[in-house]
Amino acid sequence: MRYRSIDLNLLVVLDALLDDPSVTRAADRLNVGQPAISAMLARLREHFGDPLLVQEGRKLVLSPVALELKPAVQAWLERARVLTSAKPGFDPSRAERRFAIACSEIVAGFLLPLVSARLTREAPGISITVRTFSAFRAARTPAVEALERQGLDFVVLPGSFTSADHPRRPLLSAPYRCLVWRGNRAVSGARSRHGALDEAAFYASPHIVPTLLDGSVATIESDDALLHRAQRERVVRTEHLLAIPAAIAGTPLIATLPSFVAERFAARESELRVVDCPIALPPLTEVMQWQQTRENDPAYAWFRDLLIDCASEITPDIAL
Repeated sequence: MRYRSIDLNLLVVLDALLDDPSVTRAADRLNVGQPAISAMLARLREHFGDPLLVQEGRKLVLSPVALELKPAVQAWLERARVLTSAKPGFDPSRAERRFAIACSEIVAGFLLPLVSARLTREAPGISITVRTFSAFRAARTPAVEALERQGLDFVVLPGSFTSADHPRRPLLSAPYRCLVWRGNRAVSGARSRHGALDEAAFYASPHIVPTLLDGSVATIESDDALLHRAQRERVVRTEHLLAIPAAIAGTPLIATLPSFVAERFAARESELRVVDCPIALPPLTEVMQWQQTRENDPAYAWFRDLLIDCASEITPDIAL
């Protein structure tokens, strides 16, 4: 089939070559002879007026034009896939799909167990692959890197890392509270039911903060508010969120965490308690994004609603 002077079948070949710039591997992937792929590549080069694949040392790499074409070709083919697979209605109990999602350890630890339980009950044929948000944080636009270049279905990330090119919806929001040892003398009324932590004691105390793989603070978009005037040399940083409760017990360490995280940890560890944070911090806000090309996919719509329902169980008193 041709559309505006190009054989649409060539776009399938172009997509394979853009994904892996190798004529041999594209032939294997598409179960087509290598000479046929070479011939189609020649036609694509003629149509776009560009070599598309260029020799760099002993390998082929994408030309600047090819890099620019890649997201558009992927989006076109995804629209074609949705169109050709469209069926009236969507039955999650019979569906077989896999969704790939990138999120922080906090989202993975608190949201995904709820999602997994719902899938087991309602959609046993639907499975999920979870990637860490840290893997994409260094990109100029993490959401674009995850959704377009890596082909993930969903990302859940702080609002400052989202992309204007893809649909978005706030998923989680929670204030910050402080997790402390019950014997911490910096907390007034430490042994009473309602302890309090003032600003001076907060800044004078050592802190423990969860970090991402690049060492940046994982739960507060700017750690300046938390560590300003604090004794920086007395700050413990860890990539292991679950290690924080054990690290606090019996010490003056303070962890400033989203309220649902701090309260869950305190409920599990009788030696710990949660007190209000004495400084003003913006709440944790996690935003869900998904691929623009799949906006009307009924399976996507169902899975989005499932994530929203599960998130409401974590922060039921916070309307988004």
